[in-house]
Amino acid sequence: MATKELIFVVDTDITHREMMVRWLKDQGYQIKVFDNGELCLNMLDENPAAICLDINMPGLSGLEILKRIRLANRDIPVMVITKNDALGPAVEAMKIGAFDYMVKPVDKIRLQTNVERAIEMHSMVNKIQRLQGELKKTYSYKNIVGHSESMRQIFGQIDEVSGININVFIGGESGTGKELVAKAIHFSSAYRMGDFVAINCGAIPEELQENEFFGHEKGAFTGADDSRPGKLEVANGGTLFLDEIGEMSPKMQVKLLRFLQDKSFEKVGGTKKINVDLRVISATNRNLQDAVKEGRFREDLYYRLMVYLISLPPLRVRKDDIPLLINHFLKKYKDEIPKKITSVSSYAMEALDRYPWPGNVRQLENEIYRAMVTTQTNMVQIENLSPDIQKHREGHVGDDNRFIPAIENLSATQPVVSAPEVQSLSSHPTPPVGSTFNEIEKKAFLEALERANGKVPQAAKALGISRATFYRKLKKYRSAN
Repeated sequence: MATKELIFVVDTDITHREMMVRWLKDQGYQIKVFDNGELCLNMLDENPAAICLDINMPGLSGLEILKRIRLANRDIPVMVITKNDALGPAVEAMKIGAFDYMVKPVDKIRLQTNVERAIEMHSMVNKIQRLQGELKKTYSYKNIVGHSESMRQIFGQIDEVSGININVFIGGESGTGKELVAKAIHFSSAYRMGDFVAINCGAIPEELQENEFFGHEKGAFTGADDSRPGKLEVANGGTLFLDEIGEMSPKMQVKLLRFLQDKSFEKVGGTKKINVDLRVISATNRNLQDAVKEGRFREDLYYRLMVYLISLPPLRVRKDDIPLLINHFLKKYKDEIPKKITSVSSYAMEALDRYPWPGNVRQLENEIYRAMVTTQTNMVQIENLSPDIQKHREGHVGDDNRFIPAIENLSATQPVVSAPEVQSLSSHPTPPVGSTFNEIEKKAFLEALERANGKVPQAAKALGISRATFYRKLKKYRSAN
């Protein structure tokens, strides 16, 4: 039998203690025995899976030991053991946080069952807490990709609003990451232990919206064979995310406004008022102000939802984030694709940078994923991109996919220009006073390339520009030489 978890047995009664040890060892557990509480407390760093604790010990009592375990923020399950005539302390121990109590002489089956159940429950709680921590880390704004000024402002807003239960409204074009920001707020807030419940208001038929939000009682309508909770009830203690709020029907707008006033509702077919405590975050890619002016959205609901506004920028105005996002998606999908794809070629990067991205980050992610699937090398090439994106590469000629030859497949250390060619390119004298900008720029570029021994990555870094920009300039000056 494989050795199982470590159990502490704390009991001054030698006969009873040895009996419990024997029964637990029969189950495969490791056992450590203590005849006083101080020794047990000193050994807690060994992280026992459970503790069997005699509550009626002389000196440091079992109750005091239990209190100190809890004060040390240890959530180890503790089963207290008491005499028939000492149930009062056992009840007090349960209030402090004991897992269960047993009366001497302890029953073998109950002891083994309680220990097993305590360990299983403790393991489950730890797993849930670990998953909650991972979710918080995953959806923390620190894991939202971006270093542009506009995104730094968004991160500041997430920080500002996370600790306050205020209605947040997230605006932005489709694909900008509204739900990702909503989750970042949720997992940084006091409601993070509750569920994040998302409703796409535009995807629910009007006749089903009320039932989706509020749930229904048994017999409320034909086919309602059982009572069913709605999204509001499921989100109790957590966050309700109302996506595409502008698509909500006028009838449901009235009911939502009523709910937001006191956070209470009745199920369809029910009469009992249900109160919930949750956070509300809403979002849309439409202009709600126009919808209000046109009478399609209630003005009072608009102001109730839009207490704190976060406006996400489209990708076309945060172009500095495109290389970061591409690198993120290359890493995200590397385990799904049986190729070692580590980079994007210079001309592919140039086309990706120049494209306006009407579908924003979501479109960029899909594009990179598709390109990773189609490339035959360890690099995403220009030909792996969609035709519309390829057209944005500098040097494109018409619609027949003919391009000026690209400089591709370069490693970080491979020189792009041979030593003699560098010397030839940079042999021009220092531009005289009154030189044009192009002449001065050309000299700076070629000198940087010469100092880097023909290695573009190092030369580009020295000038503080991207490799794609350096390649463009190099091509320009090669042709002019």
